[in-house]
Amino acid sequence: MKFLLLAFTAVSCQAQSPAFEAASVKVSSPGEQVRMRREPGRITISNFSLRAIMRYAYDVQETQISGGPAWFDSERWDIAATAGREITEDERRRMLQTLLNDRFRMTIRHDSKELPVYALVVAKSGSKLTPGTAGNPERVELGVSGAGLHQMRGQSVPLSTMAKVLTGPSGRIVVDRTGLAGSFDYQLEWVPDPANMPMINGAKPDGSKLDGASIFTAVQEQLGLRLEATKGPVEILVIERAEKATEN
Repeated sequence: MKFLLLAFTAVSCQAQSPAFEAASVKVSSPGEQVRMRREPGRITISNFSLRAIMRYAYDVQETQISGGPAWFDSERWDIAATAGREITEDERRRMLQTLLNDRFRMTIRHDSKELPVYALVVAKSGSKLTPGTAGNPERVELGVSGAGLHQMRGQSVPLSTMAKVLTGPSGRIVVDRTGLAGSFDYQLEWVPDPANMPMINGAKPDGSKLDGASIFTAVQEQLGLRLEATKGPVEILVIERAEKATEN
């Protein structure tokens, strides 16, 4: 079983945006597979709309992107970019933002809008989290079991970080309203919903349905927490300009 380690660290502002050493952008061929491959010093994207690329580059949900030209969702793009060195996930996203600005002439502005969100709260049964051990570094590992279930392991993780990670599988921005201070260790296992995670199909290799709890049931039964539907202010990206990239 392989796990992806996610590191959450503060990033200092830089005068110049980081950029890839070399990058290729072209229109996707008909029938091409939709996929993204991230390697230590590069990224390869195939058959993604500009909106989907933005979702990854800015680490936002569909509802956090507003505006865009008529071809924003219909045109599909392939991107192959290398940094020339090993980079972090955060650097890769920021380099992709620079590429979008340069190659698609994209300009955006940040705004705020009242949107549906999930509040992470303590369930009536009480929290089942284990307090983190003093001195252990904060880390989150995401993986997929042999049976196809998605898994998350946390070590010394504050619940604000857990809420951020739960945003992807839940399909909405998640905000921490548990009132629980400190950091925690936990394990979580659930059946992914393809509607929230288009890169997976939610099925076993033989095509049958996966057996297990949804992310909502898993959070309540395994962590003693609950994802409560509500509304709240959410940062959105408003696309003011975007042009089709010139192929190279």
